[in-house]
Amino acid sequence: MIDCKDYYKNIHLLEWEHEKMHMEAEDLNAKTRDVQTLRVTKELQVFLFEENNAQRMQKEIQTLEKTIKLNENMHQRKSLDKKRILDRLNRLIKEKEMECSILDAELKELAVSLVERQQIQEACVADLVPAADQRMKDIVARRKLVDLAKSQSQEVAVLRAEVERLRMKTFPALVQHN
Repeated sequence: MIDCKDYYKNIHLLEWEHEKMHMEAEDLNAKTRDVQTLRVTKELQVFLFEENNAQRMQKEIQTLEKTIKLNENMHQRKSLDKKRILDRLNRLIKEKEMECSILDAELKELAVSLVERQQIQEACVADLVPAADQRMKDIVARRKLVDLAKSQSQEVAVLRAEVERLRMKTFPALVQHN
């Protein structure tokens, strides 16, 4: 019975090892597939063929540190430039605000002056309106008189011609013909 038990135990152990090997084979197949589909880049080639990886890593670290220092320097320069620009813009803003306050004061003065001039103009126009009406009436009356004089002079000319015609009837002129 113990032998039988050991026999079955060994069978189970062998089956377990068989499954384990089968799973390892599948795992190796998957790894092989991954390696075959892996794209080989320059970095990977350098990593695979270079014997001293620590030295390569040290070079990469040094280049990255240099890049970081350069970026920090560029950042400092750019931030200084931006601060200068900001200061210049703040100065311009203050100058423009001063100009605006000066222009506002001038605008207020001009508005007061404008109101005064409008009041003066209105007063003058109020004084001129009756005079302008009177002048317009005078011009219209003069025009009517001129038109009347023209029509009367035309009538006088017609009447003179009529008088001359009648006189010629009454007193004929002796005209000599050559």
